[in-house]
Amino acid sequence: MRLGLTGGMGCGKSFVLSCFAGQGWATLETDAITRTLLADDAELASELRSRFGDGVFDAGGRVDRAALAGRVFGDDDALRFLEGALHPRVRKVWLAAADSVRDANLIVEIPLLFEKNLEKLFDLNVCVSASLSTQIERLARRGFGKNEALARMARQLPLRDKELRADFVISNNGNPEFARTQVTELIGRIAHRFA
Repeated sequence: MRLGLTGGMGCGKSFVLSCFAGQGWATLETDAITRTLLADDAELASELRSRFGDGVFDAGGRVDRAALAGRVFGDDDALRFLEGALHPRVRKVWLAAADSVRDANLIVEIPLLFEKNLEKLFDLNVCVSASLSTQIERLARRGFGKNEALARMARQLPLRDKELRADFVISNNGNPEFARTQVTELIGRIAHRFA
């Protein structure tokens, strides 16, 4: 079984992914793949330096993710360039990793699953949802002010649209046990449906 996992910023996708891992599923987190590529891919770093200059690198010569985000946020051309350089690499890594676990159930977290029309690569798709106040509270703990959080959320497909397009929705408003229970029930429904 192959599941795609998405949701809004601050909805707790990584926590839900860990719940699947706890149930024995193989998991892939594209945000983690992105971080690794930005840290280790010299060719990607060279492309970013050519486009954005030294301002998106730290003193040690590594990509400064915060500076890069600040550079592309609000600049559609810069964002398109970054996505064009990064997304094919990320996709190549997770597709290869998925191939390596063909005998296991796998769930892949992709924040832009629907935005990038990747949902058809999966048997089913799951959206992690949370209230706007919960999202803003979680993003504040990650250093985002309310206005910045709202502006970044506005650049993604609205959470309600993701919920409507997903096969299943997991509500994650802050009760970890409730989220774990939903994951357990979902896995049971999937097992029954595809038995």
